[in-house]
Amino acid sequence: MEKINETMSVYQILSEYPFLLKIFKQHGLGKFETKNVLEQLGPLLKLKTALSMVSVNKDSFIELLNQAVADNEAKGDFTLADAPQRQKELTMLALLPCGMKMPFNRALNEFSAEYSKQTGNVLHSLVEGNVNHELSYYAYMDSVTSVEELPDIIISSDINSFYHKPFQENFLSHECFTDLGPSPMNLDFEAIDFADPRGQFTMVSGNLLVLVTIDELMGDNPKPESWEDILKEEFRNKVAMRGQNGFFCNGVLLPFYQMYGTEGIKKLASSIYLGLHPSQMVKMVDSKKNDVPPMYIMPHFFAMKIKDKSRVSITVPKEGAIVSPVQMLVKKEATERVKEITDFLCGKKFGEISARAFFPTTNPEVKNKMDDVGSLYWLGWDFLLNNDIGALKKEIAEVFNKQFMTTGGVV
Repeated sequence: MEKINETMSVYQILSEYPFLLKIFKQHGLGKFETKNVLEQLGPLLKLKTALSMVSVNKDSFIELLNQAVADNEAKGDFTLADAPQRQKELTMLALLPCGMKMPFNRALNEFSAEYSKQTGNVLHSLVEGNVNHELSYYAYMDSVTSVEELPDIIISSDINSFYHKPFQENFLSHECFTDLGPSPMNLDFEAIDFADPRGQFTMVSGNLLVLVTIDELMGDNPKPESWEDILKEEFRNKVAMRGQNGFFCNGVLLPFYQMYGTEGIKKLASSIYLGLHPSQMVKMVDSKKNDVPPMYIMPHFFAMKIKDKSRVSITVPKEGAIVSPVQMLVKKEATERVKEITDFLCGKKFGEISARAFFPTTNPEVKNKMDDVGSLYWLGWDFLLNNDIGALKKEIAEVFNKQFMTTGGVV
């Protein structure tokens, strides 16, 4: 349909774009919410006439409508859970940690509007939380074999199926992507060799996992100083971590396996009382109840959301805050086509937005909010490239879940 203009009927506009009714209502034209009014009066009433009845600036209102249409068209009209194969319709897909999703969306909406004005193009994007896709979208990705089935840009979180053998063999070994990250990186990440040595992943940020303890519930036990300390027998069923329905966060399990092996995974499972979303952990800590776990492995972002921090200790164990990566894949053949978009995603402005939300950026021009974090623990590329990560995750999950159920973990 052509751009909305003053000669169109109200019925023509609202039947084509029903989501615009909200804007009509905000400007005194709520009567068209009634079906009979819309069907009887709407076809006869041109937009310019309707606007004259409520003293609304015609040009501003029409611009507002057209911008809303452009924004709506830019958003994916599907979910990955329902139609993962439709990802190829997108310019950009972003699967983000929950704490990063809201600031990312705000920044993206602002950028998309300016991008459309400057280029005349619509940025077709879909932004979803990463948390529920391990068993849906990422499982689907193990079966994708053609680069044409992928968006030009994919931003994702955690050690997901992009690190699995099928994706490595089908795409990464053929150098389908290009690293657009800064070199050198921000010193916080340069120190842990965060950059992909193959030049495929653009490493954007890190979701930092820390340990939160409710001091009054620790009893006579000293606060853990290392990640290994929480594996002790005295901490059986005393810890919460991200998980649900038999799935537990690979961003925790893989580092614990790397540090402490299979026995360490068994001990960790014995220490875990239940799996929660990090927002639920924050609510549990803030409830001030005594029948809750005294320890929580949670993202730094959520730890900073705890209201009464006088009751808790936010600890970075001596090995460092565990880095769960936020990475971007950009098709090599699309590099020039999406340059304005990737310049924004890799740029200082977005880096500052990310850092303010406690997701430190790899952009070297930005000062990350890490004064209370100190060192970082990163799995490292040797581990990721020299292991069958998909198979290893399954093995670890089997060991963990068996022990978790044996030692009284709550599902």
